[in-house]
Amino acid sequence: MKAITLVAITVFVMQNITGQPAVNYQNLEEALKNTKEVEWLTLSNQDLNQFPLQILEFNNLKYLDLSQNHISQLPEEISRLEHLLYLDLTGNEIKELPQSFSNIKNLQNLHLGYNQSAMLEQELEVLSKLPRLKMLDLKGAGLTFLPPTIGKLKSLEFLELSNNKIEVLPIELAQMTNLQVLYVENDEFFDFKKNISVLSKLPKLRELHLEGDRFSQIPREIENLQSLEFLYIGNNEISDLPKELFKLRQIKEINLSNNAMPNLLIDMYREYLPPTIKITF
Repeated sequence: MKAITLVAITVFVMQNITGQPAVNYQNLEEALKNTKEVEWLTLSNQDLNQFPLQILEFNNLKYLDLSQNHISQLPEEISRLEHLLYLDLTGNEIKELPQSFSNIKNLQNLHLGYNQSAMLEQELEVLSKLPRLKMLDLKGAGLTFLPPTIGKLKSLEFLELSNNKIEVLPIELAQMTNLQVLYVENDEFFDFKKNISVLSKLPKLRELHLEGDRFSQIPREIENLQSLEFLYIGNNEISDLPKELFKLRQIKEINLSNNAMPNLLIDMYREYLPPTIKITF
């Protein structure tokens, strides 16, 4: 089984939208000529200041990309997009989701990265009412902490928290019993040791990305992450590895590229590791 990426998730969603390739409409006027046929609409980088209300006419819309615009507010009527599976709002100016957002019951993938949310606790409360939400992207959202309501996202499998300033994850994160993939990259405030106890309580966590977090040691408690299969900790300041790392029974791949590992230790680890583990220095 390969590591999961955002690109892979997008491809998977689009493959499941229709039995044949959907037309990707990139012009609103063209799409409005075929309102019943539109399933895939991409309006990224179009200098939009408002959510185009004409989008609500696409009753069969399943994929909507409004990334890299200047939208600050979503209409209450967005709940009319009841077939929507994938919504990308990355790089807008959205500070709050409307309460009606919780009625988009088929939504599986939501990208809210690089929006400076001022009401995250309330937003997570709204998202907790989405029974099929599997992927949430909060990358670069200016977060210094996660509110306890994150634990209510019971169906979530993929959580992206990179490029924030989060030091400690809330204990409520352990309630996300379906979480499989967690990204906390490029967060120099993230304390790996302080977060091990929470991470170890995630029964399905199999992929962990902590690249570019500037930590120098892997805590010995790493052995408690027994469901882990993929560990990405490149671009840090790690100079040696604890023996507990190799007690992870499910581990398949460890990426340690661009750290401070001496060549002598690298050679030793290559000799020591079983061939079933792919390790990159």
